[in-house]
Amino acid sequence: MSSIEDLVERTLFVMIKRTRGTCLTFTPKKVAKVAGLDTKPVTLSVVKYVIEKLRPLGIDIYKTSSHGVKYIIHNTSPLWQKAKESEVIS
Repeated sequence: MSSIEDLVERTLFVMIKRTRGTCLTFTPKKVAKVAGLDTKPVTLSVVKYVIEKLRPLGIDIYKTSSHGVKYIIHNTSPLWQKAKESEVIS
C-alpha cells in the first residue's frame, strides 16, 4: 500500500473519531484537505480510489452530482466501529 493510501485511511479514522453525531458525510476533496494533501485532480483521483476500495466496510454514496460524489458513513458500519475503538491520535 502506498503512503497516500495509508494517509487517507488514517485521515478517515481521525474524521470518524472527531464526529459527534451518528454519521459522517465527506467528499474526496475534504479528505485530502484534512490529510494535508494537494487538491489537484490527480491526487483526488487517488483519494477517491482508496474510498471506493473501502466501500465494502460501510461507506455508502450519499449523493452524486455534477460536482462529484459525496460519501456517508453511518455509525452502524464496520469501519465506524473499527475507527471508534482504535487508538488513532486525532
